[in-house]
Amino acid sequence: MNIYECIYMVQMNDFTEMKNLIQYYRPMVTDIWADVFVRKTNTILCEKEEFYRHADLLLYHCIFEYRMDRALSFSGFYRRCTKNKAYDILRHSIRKQCYLNQTCISLDQRIREDTKLYYGDVNMFDSLEVHDVVLDKLMWEYTKNRINRVFGKDYVQIIDYRMEGYTLKNIAEELGLSASKVSFMFEKVKKWYTTIDS
Repeated sequence: MNIYECIYMVQMNDFTEMKNLIQYYRPMVTDIWADVFVRKTNTILCEKEEFYRHADLLLYHCIFEYRMDRALSFSGFYRRCTKNKAYDILRHSIRKQCYLNQTCISLDQRIREDTKLYYGDVNMFDSLEVHDVVLDKLMWEYTKNRINRVFGKDYVQIIDYRMEGYTLKNIAEELGLSASKVSFMFEKVKKWYTTIDS
């Protein structure tokens, strides 16, 4: 199956190839669903059929967002976007279950893609209640203050950049530090946060 030929046909409004692309990528989508919603969380926060609907719509958007000059192949690009979408859904589901004494923050953010479909866009969900967003921000500010008291403001800057989707290499360039030092500092905070969270 020639992926790029199918993509071209869809871009030319021949949607008969769309079904072939969906079927071709279904095993990959299933694997991402299992990895994010079953293996990592030990609970199903998104049903498989619901995730398929998200993934199919995302595939259509990716066909028109993808650029041939990018470093990733189309399959790599779609995999990255689908994983980002899965983490969006996971984050949204967890936020619904978030209580005042819990902090819903992930230090395992995925790298932002050069597309509007990236992990961390809180406005992606129209149904998200305003008080949920405010609560999330308040809890994150509280956690940042704790990180500042324990480690210092340099560590907070690194976490802020990471939460925005920057790679550790980009953060090192922004702060004028070595990539290994930034990686060490990030892992140190991550280990500390995981310990207090558990």
